[in-house]
Amino acid sequence: MLHEQGLPLYLWVEACNTTVYLSSPHRILGMITLEEAFTGRKSDVSHFGIFRASVYCHVSKESRKNFEPTTKLGVFVGYTETPHNYHVYLPSLKMKFVWRDVNFDEEKAI
Repeated sequence: MLHEQGLPLYLWVEACNTTVYLSSPHRILGMITLEEAFTGRKSDVSHFGIFRASVYCHVSKESRKNFEPTTKLGVFVGYTETPHNYHVYLPSLKMKFVWRDVNFDEEKAI
């Protein structure tokens, strides 16, 4: 998965964590998740994104100077324990960051 996308090998941990985050033991309970079995409601999956999808990360006004771009292009590589925060790899800096304000462009993969 990482080799095909040209991502650095140190992101293998993020790939594994994303797999675990998205997995659920639905085989034991039929076709429902543990949360659904416990609460009776379906899980909210609106924040799910495609691994290695391109994302545009919003740069706050305080973090940028005049005439600098308001977004940075990154690659989605995982989730955090805090809802709606994402791990994003920025190829331009060759670093991984946690970002909250992202827009997914799942049709365009880097």
